[in-house]
Amino acid sequence: MIFLLTACGGGSSLGPISVSPRPPGPLGDTWTNDGSRWVHESVSGPSARYFAALAYDAPRHVFVLFGGQTAGGTSDDTWTWDPRRSKWTEMSPAHKPPPRRDAAIAYDPGHQVVVLYGGLIPDQAEGIDASDTWTWNGSDWTEVSEDNNGPGYRSGPRMVTAGNRVLMFGGHIFNTSYFGDAWAWDGVTWSRVDHGLAPPGRGDAAIAWDPDDSSLFVYGGLGMRPNSGPGNLGLPLGDAWSMKNGAWRQLPAAGGQIRADANAIWNQKTNSAVVMFGIACPHLTTAGSSWDGARWSSVQVGASPRWGAAVTQDGQGNVLVFGGSDESGC
Repeated sequence: MIFLLTACGGGSSLGPISVSPRPPGPLGDTWTNDGSRWVHESVSGPSARYFAALAYDAPRHVFVLFGGQTAGGTSDDTWTWDPRRSKWTEMSPAHKPPPRRDAAIAYDPGHQVVVLYGGLIPDQAEGIDASDTWTWNGSDWTEVSEDNNGPGYRSGPRMVTAGNRVLMFGGHIFNTSYFGDAWAWDGVTWSRVDHGLAPPGRGDAAIAWDPDDSSLFVYGGLGMRPNSGPGNLGLPLGDAWSMKNGAWRQLPAAGGQIRADANAIWNQKTNSAVVMFGIACPHLTTAGSSWDGARWSSVQVGASPRWGAAVTQDGQGNVLVFGGSDESGC
């Protein structure tokens, strides 16, 4: 059985599926993978967008999507994807976070809520980096912290379910401050959980939780671009790191692959972290990379290339992909 992708040199692979020609830009398509094949779902749902936040809400057995950047502006809508019916539903919560893109999100098993943090909130200029924490209980959003002593203002952080809690990594404030720290949420406050040598600061990293090793996998992202203004998008990175019990170690480089705005998931069948999508400046990349704890392998992903996609998986490893952008450039 093929899960998501196949390492080069072995077996067969489901290649990218063709889609109708369209001008490059925000995408509004939905892809799923059930452990054996990719499916390009023919469904209506959220408008095309990139940098939306997506998590699996385990008690409700649905995926939750919030915000993102659309052609009409930054969104504040909430949608759920029911994998049993292959259907998107727009929710109408009584309360909701301010519109934003590039926020962190993950399901918190310890408190049975989805946690949302940070992101970029639009204003009259380039936007405001947020530092607020919100939770989703299946029907409504609740602001639980404005963060006076926690991670602070940042967009482009990334968050994963890690055992019985959530872990958040990185983020940045424009091209002025980049973070390489890791934080945990206890339902009331954020606490920094890493120590010693840390990865260089970055936003929009690809991260995954390794349940076998109880470690956090981090790949790439965008770091400080020296001698550039605050509006610069940052410098694409190609390094990889692992954090276990708060201690970081650098992993071997992924064969020279440097990409921005990629995603990562955990492949339960091969016990490996899989990096997919992203942009190898200035072009989209179809290449994927798999880290099994000892070596990297080249892999091919069976969904069309993109960057800034919303990607997550449920507890059984079923993957949902929504949107992103297929516009080239960096």
